Amino acid sequence: MQKNKLISSVLLPIAVIIPILFPLGETTAQNQKKMRPTSLLRAKCVKSGIGSARKQKLNVSIGKAVYSSKFYLGPGYRSAALTCKIKPNNRPQNVFQSLNLGFGMRDNNPNSPGVQVRLYLDGKPTETVNVAPKQVANISVNVNNVSNVAIEATCSSSTQYCSRVYIYDADLIKTTSTINKNTTQKGTREVPTDQ
Repeated sequence: MQKNKLISSVLLPIAVIIPILFPLGETTAQNQKKMRPTSLLRAKCVKSGIGSARKQKLNVSIGKAVYSSKFYLGPGYRSAALTCKIKPNNRPQNVFQSLNLGFGMRDNNPNSPGVQVRLYLDGKPTETVNVAPKQVANISVNVNNVSNVAIEATCSSSTQYCSRVYIYDADLIKTTSTINKNTTQKGTREVPTDQ
């Protein structure tokens, strides 16, 4: 009996103190939820150009690997573009830190001319990548102070029809701010920091 009281008097305080000192499970789950990317297609987007831009989920073979395409840009003989407003109207600043794009041209159109893919941030060209059939490309750009993003695909030939560029990754990564707890003599204060 004495032994049970001794064990319970030691274990009960430990069981109460450990979750207070180490609330890792809840914090880790919250951080993982914050880090989930947001699809560019959730923003307000419009298409432009003579070619086509269409949201279409499709598994495609690029470079002998399977990619799950979210949408495509079909420049045809000219160009196609998709422009998206990523800064919400009700916020003074953009909530996104970066944009990750992954795209390529399918294996089954090897004779298609290549396509120039150009990325615009607030109307200014920032990245240009040339892709050909069977090739993939990846771009990651900082969009912290950006309101609008445009992706334009332009056919490299004026006489031949260019195949579609399939976008399999178009993720916006949110800005995260963490709380540092600085201990002072008066106690604990929370100081927000940006990563």
